[in-house]
Amino acid sequence: MKIGIVGLGLIGGSLGLKLQRLNHTIYGVANNKFNKTKAEEKKLANFVSCDLSLLKECELIILALPIQDLINPSDLLVKSIPKETIVTDVGSIKEPIINTWENLHPLFIGSHPMAGTEKQGVNAGFEGLFENAKWIITPTQKSDLNAISTLSELIKSMNCEICHASPKEHDEAVSLISHLPIFLASALIETVSNKNNQSLLDLTQKLAATGFADTSRVGGGNAQLALDLAMNNQINVLNAINNFKNNLNQLESYIKEKHWEILYNKLSEAKEIRENFID
Repeated sequence: MKIGIVGLGLIGGSLGLKLQRLNHTIYGVANNKFNKTKAEEKKLANFVSCDLSLLKECELIILALPIQDLINPSDLLVKSIPKETIVTDVGSIKEPIINTWENLHPLFIGSHPMAGTEKQGVNAGFEGLFENAKWIITPTQKSDLNAISTLSELIKSMNCEICHASPKEHDEAVSLISHLPIFLASALIETVSNKNNQSLLDLTQKLAATGFADTSRVGGGNAQLALDLAMNNQINVLNAINNFKNNLNQLESYIKEKHWEILYNKLSEAKEIRENFID
């Protein structure tokens, strides 16, 4: 297929590399001349341009843009997409994006690959990012069935597992397993950054190893993305934070009141539950 990718950062660049490997012809749109040159050097697409007219030949277009640019797309972008072209996005919230694009394009299908790293920008993409990843498709009653089928086949060809959910269900679920961890990790980093005790700070920085790296990783990612998630999935994120605070307060009370057996049982229960979430 002739596939357009608008935005060649971590997700868009990785898609460009993977889809070229699968013999698709990729038309990549970069946001400035510097990124265009970098994308060409990294061979993120067969053709790279800052000109959106590059998209006119594409059969399918993937919008790998920041959330705010998906919710409030430029008129030029909308006008550059042929009406007969299937369009999807890779945004990590769905309701506001779908509410926008279903009114702009007849063949828009919302989707979201559950893949990423803390890296960002045109140098971040790599071919193996989507290997065995889950990719959520969020159709609505307006969604074109042939477009869903074509998109699904493309996703499966990248060795991804397809999940289906409504946009509302998606946003509730990712607030718990994707968005909440970002804010927890940020709070953890702030907690250990004891600026009032330099010697303790020096020691904790020296001792920090894989446990801290694992639990804090998503807090070291894209701050603008985290802000966009909070702004555009606010109610779900706040509900998730509130539920977490209640659970943390419960653990605190067990420790304070020396309910060691109850604490042990809670920790054991969490260990068992985790196995249902992590393969």
